[in-house]
Amino acid sequence: MNVILSMLQPGSRLRESLSPWPGLYLVFSLAINIGLGYPVSGYYALAFTALLLLLGRQWPRVQKGLLLSTALLAGFYYPFGQAYGPPNFNTLLALHATNVAEASEILQVFPWSSYLIGVAIMACGALALRGPQRPRRRFAWFDAACLLVTAVAALTQPLLNATHGGVFSLTDAGFPLVRFTKDTLVSKLRVDEELARMQALTAQEDDWTVSSVNPGRQIYVLVIGESARRDALGAFGGRWSNTPWMSAAKGQLFTHYISAASSTQKSLGLTLNRVQDGKPLYQDNIITLANRAGFSTWWLSNQGQIGQYDTPIASIARRAGHAQFLKRGDFEADKSTRDTDLLALLPPALAQPVDKPRLVVLHLMGSHPKTCDRTGGRYQTFFHSPELSCYLESIRQTDQFLQELHARLHASGLSWSMIYFSDHGMAVKSRGTSSAYLAHDDRFRQNYDVPLFITASGDTQRQTIAAPRSANDFLTLFVQWTGIRTPQVRTDWHFMSSQSAGPQWVTNFALKRRAYDTLPEDPLGP
Repeated sequence: MNVILSMLQPGSRLRESLSPWPGLYLVFSLAINIGLGYPVSGYYALAFTALLLLLGRQWPRVQKGLLLSTALLAGFYYPFGQAYGPPNFNTLLALHATNVAEASEILQVFPWSSYLIGVAIMACGALALRGPQRPRRRFAWFDAACLLVTAVAALTQPLLNATHGGVFSLTDAGFPLVRFTKDTLVSKLRVDEELARMQALTAQEDDWTVSSVNPGRQIYVLVIGESARRDALGAFGGRWSNTPWMSAAKGQLFTHYISAASSTQKSLGLTLNRVQDGKPLYQDNIITLANRAGFSTWWLSNQGQIGQYDTPIASIARRAGHAQFLKRGDFEADKSTRDTDLLALLPPALAQPVDKPRLVVLHLMGSHPKTCDRTGGRYQTFFHSPELSCYLESIRQTDQFLQELHARLHASGLSWSMIYFSDHGMAVKSRGTSSAYLAHDDRFRQNYDVPLFITASGDTQRQTIAAPRSANDFLTLFVQWTGIRTPQVRTDWHFMSSQSAGPQWVTNFALKRRAYDTLPEDPLGP
């Protein structure tokens, strides 16, 4: 009998080597690599396949647990990974600051194909779970080979880090699941630290020192747009006639203004606050500076307020003497508010007599995805997909808002000046398909290319300023605009001029500074 079994064993090994399961495990390993938002790596896909084979032969229950958890995680995350990449500081911060309404809109923006692929990844995992159940075997050469491949892959990146001056740590292993877990935990810790720092600073008195105050206007209005990339505005070179008011209005048009970052919370945190060592000082912002200078301050917002100091932007807003939020977290209320509703809150801010200068900030929803929710699904010009068409229409709505705001300021009888800029741009996703849409990204110039327009009562000329300008220098613009002087803000150059401001840099999702000029292009067209 032993002789017969010995004769049959080579055939059994041959059948096992020709089994479809190793191929399925390899496909699954490649799929989770994509599903978790990382570039495809054949090296780590082969290593993860070896791990699955080893576990299936020696610890099948562990293998099935790993298959199930990984398939669900990669399948559910796939739509987010395609739009935003793997977890990072920005995505975790955005998740913290997102309410139910915004989350539901984001889910509606993703194309149906992303959800189908996510389901396909989970189906692939479910199929892999049906692998053969065999009794645990004696550790053989095949198991040793799988273990060796897995170990070498696990040690590759930690050893490379150590030999290049870093620290050896197995948490740096390049397996997508290990990277995803580490990126999530590290980013969550950094967000928690930043929010704790923000809350501590917002509870402090500001550190501003005001040396003089010489405002040239009675009221200063700052309009913060949302998600408007500059090449989508006709006034700034876009090929659509969707900004008729801005295209003709008198004032200063900045054609190379660059946002500080490519997401709302981080970009405005670096724009509106004084920054030290790359970190915002949340107690020292445009509102507290205006307060210190004797201005009456107003913050009127169509963006969400989850709590008094729950987001970096809310922490700035709550320092204003008058702060009103149209959104307070209720889903139906959030869906019904429009930027034009902010105009109904303006009369008290524009009332006469004026006993002190005023700063009024209006924070728009603008072109925030899902833009068809911003426009009610309507658009004048079709461009590649409904969502891109609604995006262009949302720009038209912002232009109409600015025109109406301009009319109200003119009718107030006050001397005034108004600035409009957007917090960040967007990137095209699912390019060339009928489901194309725009989402946050940090890899392209257009994620940072945004409009900046300044107009004032009495303006009679239209000036175009092509010199590069950065939101990292916004405080310089603010003090020169309002006539507030403080030694804590650099004013050795004139923002509203063609004077060179030096090289421009931006902050990406991982909080790394990058030279703007090194970024590739992401055109809005096909």
